[in-house]
Amino acid sequence: MKGWDRYSPKTFIFNSKIPQTITHEKLPELGPRIEGELDQFAELMQPLNNSGKLGCLLIQLPPSYRYDPTHLENFLSILPHGYKYAIEFRHKSWMQTATWKTLSKYNVANTIVDEPLLPPEVHVTADFAYLRWHGRGRRPWYDYHYTEQELEEWIPKVQEVQASVKTLYGYFNNHFHGYAVENCLRIMQMLGELSIEQEEALARAQTHLGKDAPQGFGLGKWIQDSDSRTKLVDLLSALMGESRLARAMGIPDGDVRVGLASNAKVEAQIRAYTLLMDNDSKTIIHDCGDWERAVETRQLCKHVGKVLLSVPLDIAIDWADRIQSDIEKWKFRVPEKPT
Repeated sequence: MKGWDRYSPKTFIFNSKIPQTITHEKLPELGPRIEGELDQFAELMQPLNNSGKLGCLLIQLPPSYRYDPTHLENFLSILPHGYKYAIEFRHKSWMQTATWKTLSKYNVANTIVDEPLLPPEVHVTADFAYLRWHGRGRRPWYDYHYTEQELEEWIPKVQEVQASVKTLYGYFNNHFHGYAVENCLRIMQMLGELSIEQEEALARAQTHLGKDAPQGFGLGKWIQDSDSRTKLVDLLSALMGESRLARAMGIPDGDVRVGLASNAKVEAQIRAYTLLMDNDSKTIIHDCGDWERAVETRQLCKHVGKVLLSVPLDIAIDWADRIQSDIEKWKFRVPEKPT
């Protein structure tokens, strides 16, 4: 958690789900065992809570957990203090007024859901709200892409909730094929909440899901019928992680200007940033914000990845192979500031 706190943006907020060993396996018998595990988990999350980066802890209950108001109140009473909680019921028996009163008593947010099991009712029970769009698919639910009309139907509900709470958290869990990313950004756009950077991300997500994706977009198309490209992708995945590599693939080719590309040195400019890679000194010098964190985590950022995807393939493989095989000897640096 200390790493998450240290390397995440200052305004980033995490929400964490309490493990199923607590919410499913140990929930029926309240006592010292479940209290001990709750305390351990709360202690684990404490660095984020202390820094203000923890929004709440989500309690997702099993579908087998049916209406038992006494058991619920006893459980809520043993939750560690100093944290905010959201609870997600998954059985219709809980959908009644007495439930909302109990949650309000403890300032625990009822999780408002869109899913096949429960109706999408809006009940605000805390000073913050928690929404989850799981999808409406069959096997599984989350293999589902919400239509424009389905998202528009949620706009008045979201606005109703926003008007009654200090903070609203919303999550799309329909993550198959990247649907969640596009649906989440699209509903934010409908609400007028999208930043310029998020507008660009939405355009890329829609291109990814559409039929007219430009040639070369996406890893699957890029490596098709090429063992060498597959090797480069494997090396870069090890050096930067698959999510960063996917973001590198999403950067337009026109944003990269390579001045020099050889097995000894690479010089390039990508967007407003510069990159220098020198083999003799085993040094990589770059100046984006993500790279400053990479200096300690020792992972390539999306800009460095995009440059290696832009230079001749044999040169890129040579660089990636050398860095990956002996990464501890490489120096990750930022440009020296003029005095």
